[in-house]
Amino acid sequence: MIDGIIYKFKQKYSWLHDMLVNMPSDFLVHWNIRHYQPQETVCEQGRIPEYFYIVIEGEFKVQHTLDDGHLVIVAYLYPRELISDIEIALDRPYVGSVIASTKGTVLALKTDVYRRWIAEDRNFLLFLNAQLSKKLYTAAQKSIDHMSMSLRHRLIRYLYKQLEHFDFNEHVAFITSFSRDDIALEWGVTVRSINRILKDLKDRRIIFVKKNQIICNEWSRYLIEKELEELENK
Repeated sequence: MIDGIIYKFKQKYSWLHDMLVNMPSDFLVHWNIRHYQPQETVCEQGRIPEYFYIVIEGEFKVQHTLDDGHLVIVAYLYPRELISDIEIALDRPYVGSVIASTKGTVLALKTDVYRRWIAEDRNFLLFLNAQLSKKLYTAAQKSIDHMSMSLRHRLIRYLYKQLEHFDFNEHVAFITSFSRDDIALEWGVTVRSINRILKDLKDRRIIFVKKNQIICNEWSRYLIEKELEELENK
């Protein structure tokens, strides 16, 4: 039954097919499929991992709780990304909890089966190495940005990445959900600081804000791109 569902997932997602193409067939029956609702926990900070996970659908956030109770969002995870790979390799507990941001689906494999798999599958080891390298690179880039960029610079860059490839010939406006709380936690700043910048952009009619949404048009993209160029050429 489970291998039939795995087969359907592999047919639907070519990247998953490539990831599992050399997995021994007798291991396929060990996968579990888990579905999560927003705010449900996949794994908890401080616990030793019992499963290895592959994100299939949805968005998940990795959040760390500091000693004083404050939360810091460490990363966001999307389809194709892995959970528990670092902790299992180091035999260490989770550094943060993984929480579903949206409805999501993951594949779960018990830790002992995962270890046997990677011992027999060189193809997956190469994929795993690439994923670990990507995580290290992303963490280094995030650290550099945090030290070298102003909050306004980071926010302008964030907005431009959202708009960069949007086709305004098909849609008059670009609308994106924007959680000030999540961005503040991820960047280690206050919501008030983010609101101050958004208010300035709104007052200058660069963006339009409606509740937890940011709305932009083609002129918005032009102005944001222009400011980003000025910030990065200082």
